Amino acid sequence: MGLRLIYGRAGTGKSQFCLNKIKEQINNKTAQKIYLVVPEQFSFSTEKRLLETLEQNSVINAEVITFKRMAHRIFTEVGGLTEVNLSKTGKAMLVSNILEKYKKDLQFLNKSSENIDIVLRTITELKKHDVKLEDLEQKQKEAEDEYLKIKLNDINTIYKKYEETLQNKYIDEDDILTILAKKIEESSMFDDSYIYIDEFSGFTRQEYNVIKELLKKAKEIDITICSDGINIEKQPEEDIFYQNKMVIQELIKCAQEVNVNLEENIELKNTYRFKNEELKHLEKNVYEVPYKIYEKPVNNIHISLLSQPYSEVEYVAKTIIELVREKEYRYKDISVITKNIDEYTNIVKAIFEKYEIPVFIDQKEDLSQNILVKYVLSILEIYAKSWSQDAVLAYIKTGFLPLEKEDIYNLENYCKKWGIKGNKWYKEDWKYDSLNKDVEKLNELRRKIVEPLLKLKTSLDESKLAEEITTKLYRFLEENQIREKLEEKAEKLEQAGRKDVANKYKSSWNILMQIFDEIVLIFSQDKMGFKQYKNILKVGLEFSSLGEIPQVIDQVIIGDTDRSRNHKAKVVFILGLNDGVFPAVNSGEGFLNDKDRKYLKQNGIELAKGTIENLYEDQFNIYRAFTTAEEELYLSYVSTDKEQKAKRQSILISRIKKMFKNLKEESDVVSKNDSILTAESTFNQMLSNIKDFKQGKEIDEIWFAVYNWYMQNDEWKPKLKEAIKGFSHKNDAEKITEENIKRLYGNTLKTSVSRLEQYRECPFSFHLKYGLKLKEREEFVVRPIDTGSFMHEVIDEFFENTKNIKTIEDQEVKEIVNSIIDEKLSLSKNYIFTSTPRFAVLTNILKKAILQSITYIVQQMKNSDFEIAGNEIEFNRKIDNVEITGKIDRIDTAQNEQGKYIRIIDYKSSDRSINLNELEAGTQIQLLTYLDTVVEKTKNIPVGMLYFNLIDPVIKASRNLTDEQIQEELKKQFRMSGMVLADVNIIRMMDKNLQTGASSTIPVTLDKNGDIMDSRSNAITKEQFTLLQNKVKKIIKQIAKEILEGNIEIKPTYNKGKKEEACKYCEYKSICCFNSNVNNYSFIDNKSKKELLDNLQ
Repeated sequence: MGLRLIYGRAGTGKSQFCLNKIKEQINNKTAQKIYLVVPEQFSFSTEKRLLETLEQNSVINAEVITFKRMAHRIFTEVGGLTEVNLSKTGKAMLVSNILEKYKKDLQFLNKSSENIDIVLRTITELKKHDVKLEDLEQKQKEAEDEYLKIKLNDINTIYKKYEETLQNKYIDEDDILTILAKKIEESSMFDDSYIYIDEFSGFTRQEYNVIKELLKKAKEIDITICSDGINIEKQPEEDIFYQNKMVIQELIKCAQEVNVNLEENIELKNTYRFKNEELKHLEKNVYEVPYKIYEKPVNNIHISLLSQPYSEVEYVAKTIIELVREKEYRYKDISVITKNIDEYTNIVKAIFEKYEIPVFIDQKEDLSQNILVKYVLSILEIYAKSWSQDAVLAYIKTGFLPLEKEDIYNLENYCKKWGIKGNKWYKEDWKYDSLNKDVEKLNELRRKIVEPLLKLKTSLDESKLAEEITTKLYRFLEENQIREKLEEKAEKLEQAGRKDVANKYKSSWNILMQIFDEIVLIFSQDKMGFKQYKNILKVGLEFSSLGEIPQVIDQVIIGDTDRSRNHKAKVVFILGLNDGVFPAVNSGEGFLNDKDRKYLKQNGIELAKGTIENLYEDQFNIYRAFTTAEEELYLSYVSTDKEQKAKRQSILISRIKKMFKNLKEESDVVSKNDSILTAESTFNQMLSNIKDFKQGKEIDEIWFAVYNWYMQNDEWKPKLKEAIKGFSHKNDAEKITEENIKRLYGNTLKTSVSRLEQYRECPFSFHLKYGLKLKEREEFVVRPIDTGSFMHEVIDEFFENTKNIKTIEDQEVKEIVNSIIDEKLSLSKNYIFTSTPRFAVLTNILKKAILQSITYIVQQMKNSDFEIAGNEIEFNRKIDNVEITGKIDRIDTAQNEQGKYIRIIDYKSSDRSINLNELEAGTQIQLLTYLDTVVEKTKNIPVGMLYFNLIDPVIKASRNLTDEQIQEELKKQFRMSGMVLADVNIIRMMDKNLQTGASSTIPVTLDKNGDIMDSRSNAITKEQFTLLQNKVKKIIKQIAKEILEGNIEIKPTYNKGKKEEACKYCEYKSICCFNSNVNNYSFIDNKSKKELLDNLQ
């Protein structure tokens, strides 16, 4: 019996040495039983290499095995695994339940949903390092650090409950190696065997214990370690092999503890992996201090700087195609390694598919986006959230129901518009919008959806046991043929060449069944509601993943530095060599920090490595990645990430550039590298070159031949023609033809002032909204337009039916207003305001705002010589070939010996005032058009155009205010904005209390002499009123002319004063794709009032 260590640097042939020794032993018949123990991820590739090394009939004497496989073999032989094995998924569900049940006893880990992963990792760590519960409890009592004490209390509470649940029922998969170590002694499997342990970079305490037991049984155990020596002679930061030397010392200690001889160790010095001097030099010097300079030409190490990750992956894809075509590599000879594989996965899939490169990405995918998972969770979500709209729509959209896409679209639109949720799904047929002919069909679809769900719900209501919920859910899936439908979808995907997705669909059913089995196993007789069951199932799905094995032999394998299946490849690409990634930045110490771990280690409990040790391990993993290539190594980094944030190169890039003085860096940032590879990838490059040619640049003549090839190809010719059209694309909207203008508007443009204003804000959005009549999907929400319309209606009815405005009291106002509001809320068209508790709260706020607004309007009228002449006055007016219709909210009139005066009031549910710059631009002509229309008809003197803003005022004050002061502040906030005639007598008719100072009614301030203060007032002369009226008529004629000429250019306004563009709130901006680099703004100036009025002359 003995232990022998086989060590050497990367590429010295440690694995091959073991295989050769095995072959020699079999040929010489010196060993009957030989085992080669490797990590899980290397088992397949090692079996393949063993077959290649040995003759076929010799394989029966040698076996590749992992520690877990070893455990199951021994348990089969001697027993010891009577309990049911609990998977990681089962553990996660169990931990989730424990956290929820005992969260009141926990301080740091009491948020169950956030801490499942922390607890799972902690339990696994405790088990892998063979930490007993009683030892942990003792350390909790002894700990002086209060925070550590609390942490240990949380861990002990959970760990104890976890172990109690497992006891005599289940076996945690993390306990298997602990049990294995105890059972090896009873087994004869390894008696007098030869064991080789290869490809490990370190061992857990459980694995050390297994090795100790194997040392007692085997004739000899050979263990390979990547290291340049046995003894620790340098500090960890100076020695890339420091951690591995620590492993060597621990292995020696294991042998000594079981009194096993230490055989003579074997050091392998010659490197066999690297086929050129450059890679040999890199391996020797990449982490050496000081490193040696490589003076010779460099042909097999390449460094590239790319602009961003997409360009980086495209560069890799192009290079792979060239390697396969020109250097006759196979795809299987090539490996891609990165540190942040999740960031690259989707980019790799898209680009490698474009370049037709077969690829296997070595990662496990979560199930959150799988359609089967969405289907099952949506069912439980419907019950847990009382038929919420989102849950039911998610269920409908999974694709398992007998519904056409158009049916789903119409259903969603209807549900959004009418707020279908809760019992509205199943209580009775829908009758909203009963004139809509599709409602009957929608009700048929509704019944198809809800009837099976109601039947299932009734069945589930009979019992709340986890086992029964699971069984009934399974039956529901079977009755609705979900497995068969899933297989049909998978088959269609396979036919479309999407075998990878098809396999995931098939696997998802098996995973779901395994989770169902474990729920029954763990929680069979537990009572739980739908919400709790859904949460447990969701945890199970979150902690399950779709692991894959390579589908074909000849494909590029992409993996991360920590867990790569390839320990060698002819060509290696290492992506993302940026600062903070290679090497990684310490992202956190975890639940137990370095200080906690150090204390526990000093007191006899050794856990996993802390942050410093992890950094050393990260450095070694990088070294291993850099030394994977046999023939060529490609290193790349990016200048910006996906969010266009600047990135720095890794210190390793800097080091390698200095180490290889003749190594030249390539870059797409400063150069353009075109290659003719696949039809798909070359197409875009050809277009880029042809575009350059059209812009007067010189291009390689080969691109004209490529262009002709695509033009002569029936498949590509239409695509090319369409793409060429895009060269001249300027994001312009073509004028509408005269024929279509007549079809849209006729010979006379019938419109409203607000529509004309919309045209001036952006001709294209006007065309979409009023020409093509495009509108957003209606949703069941209270919009500003709804509240505004409701307030208008109440105010109009109040003043229409209340005659004694000048004498009415506030209490009577309140009673009348409340009566009108209650009556209007009972109407079906206002159903939305009382449909939900949330909207009911909004309605109460609305009531208050309406009452306040009407109260202050009444006060303003009492304090005025003006009388209300009409409310909601409709008009129709023709100016040349444009016919304008509209509705004026209120007209007030007054009279004295000089004549009869008229003003118009417009109610706005947002803060609004007259802006002469916007008026000149044509985006605020409504009030002046209304006033001009009334003046033309009545011949009265125009004296005001005003906005009354319907708001719920907020008073800000730095001191306590009296009731009187509060009322004064409210009056100021309800003061009308707009423009009035600059005549003090008329102004005092509008505000009888005004002598000097600011009016509380209109936008005017008088000085101490009673004269109008121009800087604080918005008042204009009679002549200016007339000039503005004429100006507006010209604007209306011009707008109508442009509309009828078919001008719909993409030209939104930009308001210089407000620094705001019309696009800000436009519902069509995703259609027009306005780009200020291509399109132009129509600017609204920021001139002074005086300048604008002077220009009217």
